[in-house]
Amino acid sequence: MKIKYLLNALATTLLMLGSALSFAGGWDNEKGLDQVTVDAELVCLGCSLKKLSGANAQCGLYTLHDVGVRLADGSLLTIVNNAAGHDTIRAHKLVIGKKAKITGWLYPNANHIEIDSIDIAGVSGNQLVTAAWEEDQKVAKALLARKPGEAPVHSQDEHSH
Repeated sequence: MKIKYLLNALATTLLMLGSALSFAGGWDNEKGLDQVTVDAELVCLGCSLKKLSGANAQCGLYTLHDVGVRLADGSLLTIVNNAAGHDTIRAHKLVIGKKAKITGWLYPNANHIEIDSIDIAGVSGNQLVTAAWEEDQKVAKALLARKPGEAPVHSQDEHSH
């Protein structure tokens, strides 16, 4: 009887451990266990939400079209803005509408993807960082000129999406 009880307890423990591993990345510090690779299209999240659902996105004013990801099923993901994701987010003029292969971690509860590596069709790494830097400069200039309570002012060519 004790052996049967011990075997049941061991089986239950292994089942619980296996279940815990299936949530890795979203629930623990071992996010490397659930790294995925996805094929996606890079899109302006604000413009996409405006077109799809009528969102009052003002990406032309505040972010200059932060880039996100549209998966094959049409779902949208925000890119985690960190050292690996920032340049993709900022380089909207260069990358919007491009296909990309992204390796990273999904956070489905928050509709986010954290990029480990990205390969954007027709875009080199040097082109990406240069375009992102140029956009960062435009955003910084507009935000520095902003008065309290007013929206930033950008040149008309920034509203092209």
